[in-house]
Amino acid sequence: MAYMWITTVSFAVCLGLVGGVFVYYLKVALNSEDSNRIDPLPKDHSE
Repeated sequence: MAYMWITTVSFAVCLGLVGGVFVYYLKVALNSEDSNRIDPLPKDHSE
């Protein structure tokens, strides 16, 4: 029974590591400044 728990927890940790690396490299590769340059926020003309 302990082996099943260890396997399940290890699998969840591996999935978390892979997901974290994936998100990290997406954040590095995709420049968030481009979104503001390409489609800037509209100016607020409230009175």
